[in-house]
Amino acid sequence: MFLLSSFVQFYCGWDFYSSALGGIKNRIADMNLLVVLGTSAAYFYSVFVMILPDIFPEQMRHLYFEGAASIITFVLLGRYLETKSRNKATDFMKKLLNLQSKEAVILVDGKELKIPVENVVVGDKVIVRAGEKIPVDGAIVEGSGAIDQSFVTGESVPVLKKEGDYVIGGTINRDGFIIVKATKTGKDTFLSQMVKLLSEAQDKKPPVGKLADRIVSIFVPAIMIISVIVFDIWYFLDRPDIAFLASVSVLIIACPCALGIATPIAVVSAVGRGAKEGILIKNPDSLEKIRSIDTAFFDKTGTVTEGKLSITEKVIKDNELLKYAYPLVISSKHPVLEAIKWSVPEGEKKANNIKTVAGKGIKGDVNGKEVIIGNREFLMENGINLDIPEGKTEVIISVDKKIVAYFFLEDRVKDEAKYVIQKLKSRGIETVLLTGDRKTVGEKICQEIGFDKCFTQLLPEDKYRIVTEYQKKGRKTVFIGDGINDAPAMAVSDTGIAVMKATDLAKEAGDLIILKDDLRLVLKALSLSKETVKTIKQNLFWAYAYNTVGIPVAAGILFPFFGILLKPIFAGIAMSFSSVTVVLNALRLQFKDIGD
Repeated sequence: MFLLSSFVQFYCGWDFYSSALGGIKNRIADMNLLVVLGTSAAYFYSVFVMILPDIFPEQMRHLYFEGAASIITFVLLGRYLETKSRNKATDFMKKLLNLQSKEAVILVDGKELKIPVENVVVGDKVIVRAGEKIPVDGAIVEGSGAIDQSFVTGESVPVLKKEGDYVIGGTINRDGFIIVKATKTGKDTFLSQMVKLLSEAQDKKPPVGKLADRIVSIFVPAIMIISVIVFDIWYFLDRPDIAFLASVSVLIIACPCALGIATPIAVVSAVGRGAKEGILIKNPDSLEKIRSIDTAFFDKTGTVTEGKLSITEKVIKDNELLKYAYPLVISSKHPVLEAIKWSVPEGEKKANNIKTVAGKGIKGDVNGKEVIIGNREFLMENGINLDIPEGKTEVIISVDKKIVAYFFLEDRVKDEAKYVIQKLKSRGIETVLLTGDRKTVGEKICQEIGFDKCFTQLLPEDKYRIVTEYQKKGRKTVFIGDGINDAPAMAVSDTGIAVMKATDLAKEAGDLIILKDDLRLVLKALSLSKETVKTIKQNLFWAYAYNTVGIPVAAGILFPFFGILLKPIFAGIAMSFSSVTVVLNALRLQFKDIGD
């Protein structure tokens, strides 16, 4: 016991000693000092009893090695859980910067020249072909392309950009050919500004003051004073044996075992219960924050909707001719064609003279037949008469000027989204939809689900700004999202929740991650938070109550009246009993019905 506890005391627990010493130098009495005082008293008392037993009365020859080791173990466990998430800012900002292209192709005197992207200067003309990332922020001066800017706006469908339109570095040119004149480079680019926003958001997040720390800031110096006073009183009463016994008993019974584990053991239990429910709790502080929220912000694409285009209606007029469209459909990675490819029967393998028109469609020759796939405008431009009702996102397929099939697509609302919003509103929480999508689409989703407010056509900095404006009004916010474009708003919110399909960046920014594709887990997270905080406060109450009763008894207040003196062995038992109570109370979280 001596050897094992010595390893725990001075190797595992060395940080407590160094931190306590640093605190003393700065006149700060915190949990570190209380851990050092309590465990050192138990440890060194035990050492002296072991090597010099004869100097102690027989009734005082007890060892407390296991008590000292247990305290350090439990407190270290809590610290481990709390520190795991502290370096998240650096990681997810690096991931954001990795979206930036490493190289760029610029035009110099009519010739193409590949250079490192950091060497691009304002005014350079950058060539971006289909499938390539746009390396800088700038305006298109030639050509057109279907730009995938999902990481900026969250839109699932690429947006047609043509001459004169502005594009953002890091977005992808899915189809077409464009030449971009650089207007922002280096630290001025959109990506760099996003990193700056994220950094500011992290700086603005104040550390949550644990109730235990507030208690300990008063409790630690009080225990030190009480222990000295108890020794002095009994010594001047000519009872040095009781003086030593009582002062040691005060330190042992006041050992911060229950206080030290009150928060971490509840967090351990909450993390385990959350994992069972499909909720990954990355930042324990969020358990305290989320229970007091009054405003819930939701991203649209991939959060309240499925995040991908699905066929809502399809009409096949000629299945045999439709087979001619197969090679064109599988030749493109465009999200629209990806959505319909399983509805096109396998047929011809090769297409010739393929031409893609950004934002409109694709056409080519398949075994001597002209195949055109695209939207209404594209087919009409190619001289095809249409008698098709207007839909949401439409895909029409023609073979030799004959309509063979058409599809209507949309990003469907998740089945549980409306229920979740209604439940949040019933709890007095304002619900707000923030989306980069078009106004008509955003307002339709907002009305269908029942949001209190809706903001559309937003860039990431707009979402960030809206969240901070609410916070300036004293609102407590939670942001639920799934994309890189949500990361700044998610980071600045009091609590960020990333859904299962979230990008790595959004997961890094989130305090909580929903591991199942079920928004109802947001409600469970709120309920789990309330139960966890309630459990922590109950634990702190019991820990404090034991000390309130135990310390006067350990000091010998009952001895003059009843001849009762709490020996160190019983002080240790009382301390352990308080710890058992705290642990059992925390374990109730594993089985308690937290509902939704």
